[in-house]
Amino acid sequence: MRFVFKEDNRITRGITAQNLRQWFIACVVFFAVSGTGTWMLNLETSERDARRRVDLVVQGTALRSQMNRELNRVLYLTSGLRSYLVVRQQTLEREEIENILAAMYGESQYIKNFSIAVGHRVAYIHPLTGNEKAIGLFYPDMPEQWNAIKRTIDSGKPALLGPVNLVQGGTGLIYRVPIFINGQYWGLLSSVFDSKLLFEAIFADNTANGLEVAIRGVDGLGIQGDVFWGNAALFADKNVQLIDLDIPGGKWIMAVKPSKVGEGRNILWLLQGMVWLLALALAFSVLIVLSQRTKLAQLALFDPLTELPNRLLLDDRIDRAMTGLRRDPSKTCLLMFIDLERFKQVNDEFGHHAGDFALKSAAHRIRATVREADTVGRWGGDEFLVFMENVDRARISELFDKIRKAVEKKVKYRGHELSVGVSIGYALAPDDGRQMDELLRVADERMYADKDTRNAAR
Repeated sequence: MRFVFKEDNRITRGITAQNLRQWFIACVVFFAVSGTGTWMLNLETSERDARRRVDLVVQGTALRSQMNRELNRVLYLTSGLRSYLVVRQQTLEREEIENILAAMYGESQYIKNFSIAVGHRVAYIHPLTGNEKAIGLFYPDMPEQWNAIKRTIDSGKPALLGPVNLVQGGTGLIYRVPIFINGQYWGLLSSVFDSKLLFEAIFADNTANGLEVAIRGVDGLGIQGDVFWGNAALFADKNVQLIDLDIPGGKWIMAVKPSKVGEGRNILWLLQGMVWLLALALAFSVLIVLSQRTKLAQLALFDPLTELPNRLLLDDRIDRAMTGLRRDPSKTCLLMFIDLERFKQVNDEFGHHAGDFALKSAAHRIRATVREADTVGRWGGDEFLVFMENVDRARISELFDKIRKAVEKKVKYRGHELSVGVSIGYALAPDDGRQMDELLRVADERMYADKDTRNAAR
């Protein structure tokens, strides 16, 4: 009986140990699969949120551009009138000024009125109908607006103020331009926007397409300013995307958010339940797919061979620079189009790996030649693009020579010396254009002219 007892105990202990191992492996598999799957789903959620935020940034940027276009139409008009008043301040004629204001009014869709204050008192206004209460208005008697007006006059710079309640009724944004003559304050030029009409026209389509928008920053005070359009609670929402809007004399903050947030949550929970039932092999496959997604995200913005920005990222950076250039035309931007010569010969003679090495070497040398803030990207094939802001025109030729010498210097590859030539075309903004397509066309033409010149010299 003892022997049987011992044997039974051994068998029992063996079965128990095997069961424990099975349970342990089962637990490891379960936690590995559930943990990996949960991690994958969390990353998918993060990617979903990232894509949503990118979409929001794109939509917000489009709204910002549309807003800037509408505002700039009036800014250009008022800048001309400002110069006129400075020149003609001794010989102003009411009829002439009223005709000018009427012409400006006809050019602006969202303008309620234009007015000119001599000193602090409104002396001219158009249209007069509906704005009679504003004639003779003395700004210091308006506590709601006077502090912002005084701040604008003291700074000597134009500012977009409001929205404010207008004495003639309604609300409006007011673009105020202080006028100084011989260093002394002379008066104030004001352009009153119908803010409700302007914002409804800009945001109507986006609201209909499921986008919530709110703006804060009364009188250009940015995040410190009150909310004057949309739901103020939007700024406390974690799903919101904030977009800066630079305006004359300050800043607005725009909050954008999809009306329907959380779609697909039920599907994610269903997938979470399925993950708990999957095998380890499936979890491992998910990790491979996730790795591929990460690589694709990198490839979306950068060239995999040279690790330089690709066309998508180049377009975005140049477009933003062109937007800034339109606000400050005194700046100079340089676009260089660089084409490698004899690259096909390197490929044919030494193979594609050698050609890839030559491309990477050229990319590295171009990047090392220009400033850290400059953008160097691969346009395609053996073509590179260099975009530079705030360029010293006198040093452009010197820069071309540096790039040419750097790239044309021979490189060694597996015992061979590789040599490529360089043709460079360029375009200056705003001289040669204010759009990327215009600059590319000019730079491309000059690159081919440079290629022809170098071929003729050989």
